[in-house]
Amino acid sequence: MEEEEFYQFLADQPQGVEVLRRQGSRVEFATYTELKELKPIKVEKIKVKPPESFLKPIKIGSFLIVSPAMKTLTINPGMAFGTGLHPSTQVSLLLIEEFFKRGWSAIDVGCGSGILALALKKLSARKVLAIDIDEKAVEECEKNASFNRLKITCLRAKPEDIKESFDFLVANLELSIFKREMDHIKPLFKKLAVFSGIYGKEELEEFFGLLTDLKVVKIKRRKGWYGVVVKR
Repeated sequence: MEEEEFYQFLADQPQGVEVLRRQGSRVEFATYTELKELKPIKVEKIKVKPPESFLKPIKIGSFLIVSPAMKTLTINPGMAFGTGLHPSTQVSLLLIEEFFKRGWSAIDVGCGSGILALALKKLSARKVLAIDIDEKAVEECEKNASFNRLKITCLRAKPEDIKESFDFLVANLELSIFKREMDHIKPLFKKLAVFSGIYGKEELEEFFGLLTDLKVVKIKRRKGWYGVVVKR
């Protein structure tokens, strides 16, 4: 078989063929099914990995190429906290992904840029409310929701101003704020909550003292910052 004819033969295979190596007249290729027209020299079985396990984000110029399995968030690098670089934000995102259930309602207390609220909506939250006492944060939250074409409500409010309860709550705050606001935060969720922004074991022990009548489900640590999942 001539070289051109051989490669056309491979291209015509409906199941797909990948050329692995070529050395002189020798060609090694992989296919998922038997090719009856050719007699293999060697046949090996390999474990096929899903594409999302090896297709990492690739930046080329101003383009970012990602797998469809990845949930992308566009965050404006504004003044509000929450670009995804801080360990407490990363811990929150990991715990949200693990524990949030599709179709639940959710609230993000102290939303900053709104990154956690956006993540909840990307995970198919039925309804998302994001609150912050900083007017600038609320503006950034609204901008980021618009960038991502996601419908969330960004509101300037304190926890005590909210009279509704949600299935899921996330709050990435400082310990001092938790101490001041926890009694107002607790009524805002019915099922699960993710708390983060707690640094070091001493702060974690202090935080546990605020969790009366709540059960700790999981504790996650990243670079000294802790995230805590609790349930009713």
